[in-house]
Amino acid sequence: MNIIMNSMTTIITTKIKLWGIVQGVGFRPFVAKVAHRLGMKGQVLNIGGLVEITVTDTRERIDAFIDTLIAEKPGPAEIVHIKCTPLEYRSFDDFEIIRSGEGDDEAAMIPADLAICPHCLRELYDRDNPRYHHPFISCMICGPRYTIIDRIPYDRDNTSMIDFPMCDFCRDEYTDLQDRRHHAQTISCRDCGPQLIWRPAKADSAPPPEGDEQILDRAAEILKDGGVIAFKSVGGFNLVANPFDPEAVRKLREAKHRESKPFAVMFRSIDEIRKFCFVNPVEEKLLESSARPIILLEHRESDSEEINKSRFIGSFLPSFAAQYLLLDRISPLIFTSANASNMPMIKDEDEIEAFIDRANSSRQLIDGTLFNERKIRLRADDSVTRVIDDQPQMIRRSKGYAPVPLYVNAGNDSAARCILATGSQLKNSFALSKGPFSYMSQFFGDMDTIENQNIYRENVDRMAELFRIEPEMVVCDMHPLYFTRSFAEEYADRAGLPLHMVQHHHAHVASVMAENNLEGKVIGVSFDGTGYGTDGCIWGGEFLLCEGGNMERFSHLRYVDMIGGDSSMKDGLRSAISYLAADIDKSAGDREIVPDISNILEFGSRRILDSPKSRIILKALETGTNTVKSSSMGRLFDAVSCLLGICDYNDYEGRCAIMLEDAAAFALKHPGENRACDLALEFHRSISNMIIRQCRHMREETGADQVALTGGTFQNKILMEETLSLLRADGFEPYYNISVSPNDGGIALGQLFAAMHLNK
Repeated sequence: MNIIMNSMTTIITTKIKLWGIVQGVGFRPFVAKVAHRLGMKGQVLNIGGLVEITVTDTRERIDAFIDTLIAEKPGPAEIVHIKCTPLEYRSFDDFEIIRSGEGDDEAAMIPADLAICPHCLRELYDRDNPRYHHPFISCMICGPRYTIIDRIPYDRDNTSMIDFPMCDFCRDEYTDLQDRRHHAQTISCRDCGPQLIWRPAKADSAPPPEGDEQILDRAAEILKDGGVIAFKSVGGFNLVANPFDPEAVRKLREAKHRESKPFAVMFRSIDEIRKFCFVNPVEEKLLESSARPIILLEHRESDSEEINKSRFIGSFLPSFAAQYLLLDRISPLIFTSANASNMPMIKDEDEIEAFIDRANSSRQLIDGTLFNERKIRLRADDSVTRVIDDQPQMIRRSKGYAPVPLYVNAGNDSAARCILATGSQLKNSFALSKGPFSYMSQFFGDMDTIENQNIYRENVDRMAELFRIEPEMVVCDMHPLYFTRSFAEEYADRAGLPLHMVQHHHAHVASVMAENNLEGKVIGVSFDGTGYGTDGCIWGGEFLLCEGGNMERFSHLRYVDMIGGDSSMKDGLRSAISYLAADIDKSAGDREIVPDISNILEFGSRRILDSPKSRIILKALETGTNTVKSSSMGRLFDAVSCLLGICDYNDYEGRCAIMLEDAAAFALKHPGENRACDLALEFHRSISNMIIRQCRHMREETGADQVALTGGTFQNKILMEETLSLLRADGFEPYYNISVSPNDGGIALGQLFAAMHLNK
């Protein structure tokens, strides 16, 4: 029996399960406080990544209790689903938080790392507060989470904070139900928490700094003098330098082997960012969010060569107290991941020491390390976002967002409940699903190095174990040379699981369908640099018709013979010569689209064809030496950038296209001042018009009016916003990626969606 009558009132016992971001954000103490305020009796515990509440009271009062939890939940918390189950009557004397349980097979949810909250930030600068200038101040609603956890549930003993036993002061707050740090797993102070440590890169005649203030002073002095330091942040080590010192920036580039790609810059405040960048209300809210992503902001003119390097500057605010305290002394600062380009971000002390020794082998590039002894369990670089169409859009989903799952509606008859999607080769993230919940990993970068591949393997196992996911299917890209495909084949073979392959551009479109819960026919416009096609050619300028897990290639950019296949991605000149040699005026095949770039070819052909290198490339094209057919929109952008004399080599991914967009932006502000820039803008508009023509054609034939815009090319703000405007004006319903990147970082989500909807 599960009820009892009390003075004509029915008293029942109910178990309430809450899914969402409800661990590590002060949810259990919050539940206990609400229960005490409302006079409820029962208990709350973390169980397997969920919060489970048991209460005994009337149905009306239990409903009011649940409504209050929803309405007053802590800021970082998210309630995705609530389930109430009647139990046998149970009597409680009070309401208490009980020890966490191991849990069951339900989908677990762990919060991402949370930036310092306003309350802790105020305390950090309050001279009367015991945690004044404490570099690791945190509370129930802020601090590291995913990067320090060993296992669920999220309790101190299950994190790297187990190495720092609480002092009496912290324990009193931790156990006080009314305190803001009640059950704050990262609670610490100067007496019991992590401490800042300074290690010079070479023998230093100056006396060693003692205490946090002296250590921060020493680090700031080095940075002001043009030095570079390594700094241990939440998800890994950063390299830090003054963006206004050209020699410091040169040393940083030499240490990272990073030729010209702009660095992200950390600013002390929003007001300081506004001195250098334009910031709208959406961007301001994103900058101050608990995820603290890097945001691509259009910059104003500056004295810094580094800030002026691109139209956009990756800008972000500090996420934890030690960063604030350093920026109080010198700001802004370049904060970039500590690693050589294309290598994993460094998270451990022995790794950073080895890196500094290598960097300093010929001359001193890095002056020392500011670190602490709190272990980082999982390396996670800063996330990168931008605002397009007045919406935040993910460019790199990592710290602050991973591993918060995305809800994907797969219906009740999906092919498998638990799926591993291995993602793509470039800008990789993998994904694991458990029912409708899709867990995206942090960003790993390119899978071309053994180091990244090993870390990838470790993290697949780690995430599966952490969330208690046993894959029933593996899904991967079709490219025969991708590491992620060979890994998927080995994993499936070893575990005896079915393996499903999803074409690259289909996965791009499916990622938009997953995010936006799209049903029915969808016109997929997938533009990027490369992708293995079902015909063995290189795709990248695709118009697809997608429905459920199915895809039909409707039309595409006309195939052009390219030298070197995927290796042509860096050399814009190869792409330009390929288009010059393609004789694009001849009639195209069925479903092939011929881009109108005749003005651009006329503008740049003579200058390009006169070079000795061009003659070699032309000869190779004539003989068919090492050529592959490509419909890549990314390579077309590279070709146009080269033909216009804007940029001819991608020494970092997308540089030619980025500089072409910058030229088009110049023409928007200064029409008629530069012929190349005017042609760049004309090209952008011609691509948008081509998209609308093809979408109209597809609508006429299929009746579809939902359009998914995706692929790395749609990171181009001018192209995206112009295309959205045209589509909406013509009655289409356009959709795009928001929570995952339109670049290859979102591929794994699309692979999951396609696998979930097999045979639908």
